[in-house]
Amino acid sequence: MNLNIMMDSRQMYPEPFHPCRPSRRLDAKGWVKHRPRTECPPRYLFIDFGISRRYPASQDTPLEPPIWGGYKGVPEFQTSNEPCNPFPTDVWYLGFALQQQLLNVYRGLGFMEPLISDMVQTDPANRPTMDEIMSRFAPTYNALSPWKLRSRAVKKEEWIIMRPFRDLFHWLRCLRFLWRRLPAIPSRTA
Repeated sequence: MNLNIMMDSRQMYPEPFHPCRPSRRLDAKGWVKHRPRTECPPRYLFIDFGISRRYPASQDTPLEPPIWGGYKGVPEFQTSNEPCNPFPTDVWYLGFALQQQLLNVYRGLGFMEPLISDMVQTDPANRPTMDEIMSRFAPTYNALSPWKLRSRAVKKEEWIIMRPFRDLFHWLRCLRFLWRRLPAIPSRTA
């Protein structure tokens, strides 16, 4: 699933990096220089629309037979091959990706758990729509303190001996961002 979410990092990396060793230059002769996401926010892109369908804006509940993607665990596909609305399935896929790539990997993201657990409900009728997801996420995000937004993404499996060093480096970098008046979560202008 995470293979269909890509990052356009051209602003972060002035020089190209090696595809197999992203911390090295393309010619593998040294470390690549990069700028943090706070200074140069990347664009994230969904790719691989090979099995996608397009619907007119007026059609808000289309029915399609199950479209089996890369992940075969979609709950509504487990019990029936009857046509169903694909939009709740998209919600489930996005919720599952967030659960697998963020909640299961990083600490401190509990504020997202209620929304994501609703997105991965077994019954498609109980899942929120994308509009509802955005209307629920916005106040949750806006309620977070600036310190929470600037906190470091700590992996659950992080080696405890390295944590103090990574914390120190992170907060020194945050002080530099504060001094330069950079927002905790940058917005893209283009």
